[in-house]
Amino acid sequence: MELLLSIGKGVWYGFLIGLLSFGPSFFTLIHTGIQGGKKQGMQVALGIFLSEMFVALLCFFGLSRYFTTASFQLVFTGMAAAAILYLGIQSVFTKHHTLPEIKVSASASVYRGFFMNIINPFVMLLWVSVIATLSVGGEAHTEHGRTLILVELITILCTLLALDLGKVYLSDYIGKKLSDRVYQLVNRYFGAILSAIGLYFTYHFVVLLHAWYVTPVGH
Repeated sequence: MELLLSIGKGVWYGFLIGLLSFGPSFFTLIHTGIQGGKKQGMQVALGIFLSEMFVALLCFFGLSRYFTTASFQLVFTGMAAAAILYLGIQSVFTKHHTLPEIKVSASASVYRGFFMNIINPFVMLLWVSVIATLSVGGEAHTEHGRTLILVELITILCTLLALDLGKVYLSDYIGKKLSDRVYQLVNRYFGAILSAIGLYFTYHFVVLLHAWYVTPVGH
């Protein structure tokens, strides 16, 4: 009964996270589905899943405290802001006269999904919060309690993967209906969104940088 309850909670948390997550990996997934079709979109979804699992397991095995340190957040947010701004601006100003025929290796698509998700600093903070939430009210220090938490964690990850695959099929369907002119607008639209996310991360980096220098003085 406890196992079924853990699976049910995992599915529910997975849906909530999936429906409320709109980071760079989300827009990359939709853009890839439109641009490259189901196969490439599914490979990007796999990369996102692997990055989520990597971070989630790091948090589960006790490394979450490093993700919340000021120095880690400062450096990581600065790197994320620069990378996402570059990709967004590149997409905005790249001109396509026709719908491009995208042919890349499976490993490149998986890496793209992994990279676009892992550079989001809020992904790490998300999984720190998820692990903390799953541990509340449970016996997190017992083997039985940690097993149930792990089951919930795996269920959340599988639910997120299922949602991402659904997004891929939908975006592939939309992509087949686009004309060349509309595709160019879509390409610039996603580039503008990534640029906006990059600017937000830049702002977050400036706030962290200010706190880094001001806080020691206040003490």
